[in-house]
Amino acid sequence: MNEIEEILAPANWEFTSPKEKLFSSDHVIDAYLKGQKSGLEQAQRLILEKLVSNINKSGKNTTAILDFIRKKKFNPISAYLKINSFDDFAILIVLPQSEFIDKKIFSIYDFISELENKENEDLYHIQVSICDTEEGIDENYVRSDGFNLKHKMNK
Repeated sequence: MNEIEEILAPANWEFTSPKEKLFSSDHVIDAYLKGQKSGLEQAQRLILEKLVSNINKSGKNTTAILDFIRKKKFNPISAYLKINSFDDFAILIVLPQSEFIDKKIFSIYDFISELENKENEDLYHIQVSICDTEEGIDENYVRSDGFNLKHKMNK
């Protein structure tokens, strides 16, 4: 008896179910791959849904920040969103340099800090930064830093 026959007909073991109900290793592998593909597709759909939801939430948070900034008599130039992952986002707010160095900006930082603490959760994290500019901002530089979405500014 060769080794393969020995493996297929072990002396001390017998099948617990009839042979006709057994699956070949090819059947098991095919079933595994189909299940894995189905599971991956479902996970990708869930991640995509969460990404869209989080982008919308980031938009609402950016609008709230911009509204607060305007209420404090500042004039934001633009706001950008960087997507680090489906649950991690960075928001960049651009102000004129003259306003950026004003001491009233500390109340804006307090508001942003409170908003970040309130909004951050397991599947959503934002980090807001403020920068200044003397002139217009070069969007090529902003884009090269990964801020690929620009907020639609309400006047």
